[in-house]
Amino acid sequence: MKRACFAFIFLTFGAQAFAGGTAASFLRLGSGARLAGLGNAGAALAENADAIAYNPAGLAFARNSSAGLTRAELVDGVSYSFLGYSQQLNHGALGLGVGYLGQTSMEGRGANRELTGRFGASDVAVNVAYGRAISRRSGLGLNFKYITSRIADESAAGWAVDAGWRCATRINGLSLGFAVQNLGPKLKYIDEGDALPLTARAGFGLRLMENVLLAFDVDRRVHEGRTVVSLGSEFAAFNSLSLRAGYMRGGNGLDVANVFKTGFGLKARGFNLDYAVVPFGDIGKSHRVTLGMAFR
Repeated sequence: MKRACFAFIFLTFGAQAFAGGTAASFLRLGSGARLAGLGNAGAALAENADAIAYNPAGLAFARNSSAGLTRAELVDGVSYSFLGYSQQLNHGALGLGVGYLGQTSMEGRGANRELTGRFGASDVAVNVAYGRAISRRSGLGLNFKYITSRIADESAAGWAVDAGWRCATRINGLSLGFAVQNLGPKLKYIDEGDALPLTARAGFGLRLMENVLLAFDVDRRVHEGRTVVSLGSEFAAFNSLSLRAGYMRGGNGLDVANVFKTGFGLKARGFNLDYAVVPFGDIGKSHRVTLGMAFR
């Protein structure tokens, strides 16, 4: 019963006002399993299709074109999927992505608990991003997203913009990143509008050795007045196997607070398989899998 109630709240308030009066908090679920396993510390690390969800400036550092499909099982009947694609251009790179949060149909009840039928709920964000180098070490990026949200017969639609900067410093192995995400008008659902989850994200990535990577992000959630800190580490045990661990402190709503995240990645012949597990307290665990490929 507890899990079912949580699933209902997850969708109802994920679409509207789950985290301190903001709408569409599913936009903070990110994309691939790699960065989820690093505690979502992606401001200075995200490249290729992952850059769409974390920092569009990462597209400027893409080494090749890529595509990836992510599937996350969150709680009972609630799932999240992200399909991303990045294409290198003569000047910069283009990113396309679709994020979808959905709930299997649920029973509707009236004022006297009578059965009124079944209903569903879903949220979708369609992204178009572009990143380009502005110098030998730094790049800028923009991401435009169109957002739709639906609960039963009610729906809402809106748009938002992300902007980011990323730099590979003169310190060997150190990169910096900054992004402002979800800048746009309120999402009007039924008769009232709620602000989008406006976030200012800054972080760094540091490669200590050839096979050890550290990541750190600080997110300021403007409308909630909340600061979230993310830490992550990645160890490449072999050329084809990476082990990951991360920690997030201060999150709420769809990105659970104060939890350790773990994961691993496998690479072979241009394909990659990434997996991450995220605890949801007493509710259980969320599992995220990404299948991707790189090509020229």
